[in-house]
Amino acid sequence: MRKLILISTIFLAVSIVQAQPGGAEKRERIEAMRVAFITKRLDLNTKEAQSFWPVFNEYQDKLEVLRSSRRREMKIYKGRLEQLTEQEAAGFIDAELGFRQKELELQKSYFSRFRQVLPVNKVAMLLSAEDEFKKELLKQIKDKGQ
Repeated sequence: MRKLILISTIFLAVSIVQAQPGGAEKRERIEAMRVAFITKRLDLNTKEAQSFWPVFNEYQDKLEVLRSSRRREMKIYKGRLEQLTEQEAAGFIDAELGFRQKELELQKSYFSRFRQVLPVNKVAMLLSAEDEFKKELLKQIKDKGQ
């Protein structure tokens, strides 16, 4: 049954990727890979997957909004950190620490929600699964570049 869920998830993800035009295709393909990777690593059953993925996707959306805001803020300082005034340097530090605090608060909030839809051991596994996925993705990018 779990293999069927994984295969169905991958099939759905591939179908979505093929339907996407141009630039969005790469992002969708990565998201499909993430879904398949995490579903397999956490060994999610049908009920868990149905409860988990909407919450996880909401978490990812909010995280992306936060990170986009950070990227916009950091453009102000790009390439000129060495030339900042004392006040600008303090602003940079405050902005970066503020981002990190907001990211931590978001993580704490959503990991609490994940515990409501998954067993705690699978929530713990999620932390390492996300890191493993990032490493695998970077490895694939590196391998393609060679």
